[in-house]
Amino acid sequence: MKKKLLITGSNGFLGSNFISKFKNKYSIIKYDKTTGKDIIKINKFPKVDIVLHLAAFNSTKDFYLQPLEVIESNFLTTFNLIKFYKKINKKITFIFAGTPESASGAIDLFNYKIPTDEKVPFVIPNLHNPRWSYAASKSLCEIMLIHSGLKFIIIRPHNVYGPKQKNHFIPEFIDRCKNNNKVKLFGWKNKRSWLFVDDFCIALDKLINSKKAVNQIINIGSNFEHSVLEVAKEIIKQKYKNKKKIIKLKAPEGSVKRRVPNINKILKLTKWKPTTNLKQGINKLLNDK
Repeated sequence: MKKKLLITGSNGFLGSNFISKFKNKYSIIKYDKTTGKDIIKINKFPKVDIVLHLAAFNSTKDFYLQPLEVIESNFLTTFNLIKFYKKINKKITFIFAGTPESASGAIDLFNYKIPTDEKVPFVIPNLHNPRWSYAASKSLCEIMLIHSGLKFIIIRPHNVYGPKQKNHFIPEFIDRCKNNNKVKLFGWKNKRSWLFVDDFCIALDKLINSKKAVNQIINIGSNFEHSVLEVAKEIIKQKYKNKKKIIKLKAPEGSVKRRVPNINKILKLTKWKPTTNLKQGINKLLNDK
């Protein structure tokens, strides 16, 4: 019998890719505010085996422009779901998408080790910088879920990219390239470990079906570390045969200099590891129909 999943943010980047890949494996109930199912305004949800809570404001622009809305959305959606399922069905597994942004301050300010494991403490470097509205609210949601009494899996996806993504560095840079021979690149020195979305979906599927993953916090990411400049150059090489000039600009205040997850835990729990390198991932993205 198929497991029944409620997926929030079902029309978003991660949700839509997961559904496309595994729609025949699970019985999926979709919730997304773009379809009128805004979790903030709903207080009754269907009976399911698993809640996969992916819905969130997830654009850096939003963090800066509407921080209060980011906090409200992240907190209230999570609170409403936990409150409902805690009352009716404590046997469900609640999977929540946290963020490695919560750990950024520990790395930048206190030199926490890289690759970074799941034990890293939350550090919010500057309460006055609206960028931290996202990480702070996601951190609170993690704590709330851990102490809810529900079975949980907290995932921390690291720099996932691929088809259907919007309002993030890679799709925005591709858009800027279209009509400009000189292309602005912000934070070009920053380094990330980039993860193609198909690899993410496979990891998530394995965690859903892993009893050992319950009540764990788990990084999902890769050790394919590349600078923002390297990613930009790979896009220009593949799509424009190097016929674009990059204008290097500094990163916005609060932007993380380096992010690499330790993925030993997910490897141990599920034997998953990423298989798509940057060159392959960019190729798949650019050729997606």
